Amino acid sequence: MKKQLSIIALLLAATGCINKVPIDFGEVTPQLVLNAQLMAEEDEQAIYLSESTLATIKPLQGAEVTVLVDGKPYATAVEADEVEQDNRYASAYRFQGGFPAGSQVKVTAKKGSWDAWAQAEVIPRPVISAVDTLRSMERDIDYSYEVFQVKITFMDLPGNSYYRAGVRANHLITQVGFNGEISEIPVTSELAMSGSKDPVLGGATAGMSIFNLDKTYLAFSDEMFRDQEYTLRLTINSDRLYPFYYVLADFAPSYFLISTSLVPWLESISREEFDYLNALNNLENFGYTAQVIVEPTTLPTNINGGLGFFAVRNRTEAASVVLPPVRIDYYYGTEDEQHAGQQ
Repeated sequence: MKKQLSIIALLLAATGCINKVPIDFGEVTPQLVLNAQLMAEEDEQAIYLSESTLATIKPLQGAEVTVLVDGKPYATAVEADEVEQDNRYASAYRFQGGFPAGSQVKVTAKKGSWDAWAQAEVIPRPVISAVDTLRSMERDIDYSYEVFQVKITFMDLPGNSYYRAGVRANHLITQVGFNGEISEIPVTSELAMSGSKDPVLGGATAGMSIFNLDKTYLAFSDEMFRDQEYTLRLTINSDRLYPFYYVLADFAPSYFLISTSLVPWLESISREEFDYLNALNNLENFGYTAQVIVEPTTLPTNINGGLGFFAVRNRTEAASVVLPPVRIDYYYGTEDEQHAGQQ
């Protein structure tokens, strides 16, 4: 341990003495960037295209995007009318469809001299045998808090297998006014679950360099339970189960009633996507530029004739878990606080 600390101290000291040297990359040829994580089940699918140079990345419009299944034309992806707000650096090309397990899905993107393509095999869908939930109290240094746990039991697929898990929350927020007025709004979100309490997600097989850090994307391998049944444990602080309530209509709310159902899900993913998600985890945990005391992280790319990443996931969703409704009274403050706010 003393030796490791000495090495780290030496590295940190060395970085303080390094002068910045200007680097000239010379002329950089623009690249086509293709990113897509398609779903095996029937759904609206999206393929994102960008143009990358040394200094910028911007949406790539006017491309011809084709999808083939087992070598046969399957669909032509149509460019969306507007660049999506959450993908302002890419143009979305959409199509409707799904793919059977074992099929080969190929995507091609062409524009001008660019001709990029990628291919992936559809992995069998995992089978969830049971889902359970548990509430427990945990204690930090100076306070206690309630933890909500979702347990997903499944049988490992044959061979070397890789998975990704999560929990979707479907909320119905009902606002009730003092005079009996009612307004409702549905809210759907992916919960920020933690796998730090799970031996697989939090252990040495988590794919996290030399540090034991929580995995944002909840991707894991079957190294510790190959060809066996396994129960995965995902946790979240109970107070983060529900969305922040807010005024939904033009009347004074008396209280909010939040009805929630949880949908645990499990996906089969490829080894390439497992490596890709773990690389993203490393970059987000250690930073994109200051990786001094860990091995440098590079994002894998599997696009021929371009950059980016392509994969097909196969998801299984468990039956919904319905939670008891939660009532939250709307707080207007004391009379003194209301009076102070009016001045």
